[in-house]
Amino acid sequence: MLQAITRAFAEAFRNLRNNFFQTFLSVLGIIIGVGALVAMLAMIDGLELFAREKIAERSSLENLVVRSQKGSSIDGIYTERDTIARLSPAVMAELQDSLPYASTGQLMSQGSTIGHTADSSKIGLRYMATTLPLLDPPADSIILHGSLFSPEAAERGDKIAFINSNLARRLLPEGDSLTEHALGQQIFLYGDSLAVSGVFKAKDDDNSLAFVLPLNTLSQLAKAPKVYPDMNLALDNVHDVLPAQEFADGWLERHFANIPDATESFTQSGYLEQLAEGILVFRLVMGFLIGIAVVVGGVGVMNVLLMAITERTAEIGVRKAVGANRRNIITQFLAESVAVSAIGCVFGLILGMLVALIAAPILNMIVDDLEFKAVFTLNTLLVVGIVALVTGIIFGTYPARKAAGLDPVEAIRR
Repeated sequence: MLQAITRAFAEAFRNLRNNFFQTFLSVLGIIIGVGALVAMLAMIDGLELFAREKIAERSSLENLVVRSQKGSSIDGIYTERDTIARLSPAVMAELQDSLPYASTGQLMSQGSTIGHTADSSKIGLRYMATTLPLLDPPADSIILHGSLFSPEAAERGDKIAFINSNLARRLLPEGDSLTEHALGQQIFLYGDSLAVSGVFKAKDDDNSLAFVLPLNTLSQLAKAPKVYPDMNLALDNVHDVLPAQEFADGWLERHFANIPDATESFTQSGYLEQLAEGILVFRLVMGFLIGIAVVVGGVGVMNVLLMAITERTAEIGVRKAVGANRRNIITQFLAESVAVSAIGCVFGLILGMLVALIAAPILNMIVDDLEFKAVFTLNTLLVVGIVALVTGIIFGTYPARKAAGLDPVEAIRR
């Protein structure tokens, strides 16, 4: 079989050498068609990569959120579970060690309660209890006074709070508007108190009295509710989010094997799925249109084979006279057809890569703030290989059958 393929390629090159201009023009269609296909795939892959990067910059697509199932709905009535899985720092660390993708983790629990100030004035509080590091740390520009608690303080569970400017003003005595005076003040909640360690600027449209405290601190407050934090995993690569979600779901199901449906996970990768669907439709439509050029190229391959049969009629007759059967002749010419297609595809591949590499910088020059680049993937090479094989077989079948159907006596006379 290998010998037949080698002979077919040698014969294809001989045809190119003996009838270079005619053979080149015949396979020019497939060169152009494959070149356009390669350039199109490279540009679309580059476009998809560019779109994914831009979406990732503007959203938390790289985040995977895991939440404990705290209850269920029965006939429209919510009931709390008897046993709830708790996502602790130890569980998160163990999951990250097992996860085959690099990630940064944060445990977080949000809530609200009624607290009071040092003068017993009631205040409505919103809080976020968290571990460090924060996946979305506050910018230095919004930290007005003090600082966020340190990793050591978070680990110890120090009773401190990082509050917004709205809450800072409420803690101050009447007539005092300097928020820096809130440092060291006490917030009373859940039968305990927290000392203010820092103040950050509240958003212009936010009137809430909010603060951040260590997750361990919330658990240690005298009358704190049972804490079941959410786990946030930020994957280093946005493309790893979906496989990481699948892995984490399976790992947590095994870890909490005694609790059915212990956790649920969420991602914002729906945008990526919609993007992938849109890119796929665009790729199929463009592939269909460019496929017309490949068909024209296939006709050229057929022309090369018919020309070869005319020139080698006597040779075919001799081969059949000395024992070559119909299958041998068909195999020979189909192999030559695939060889000619492969040669055209190789030149088309080179042409397409050159076009894509030239077009990408031109687009970057035309469009402001565009960092677009052509991307060549293994899929593109596989497509080129499949095109060469399919084109050779389809458009080589008729010439091969025609050659196999020649009468040996008549062929030798010619």
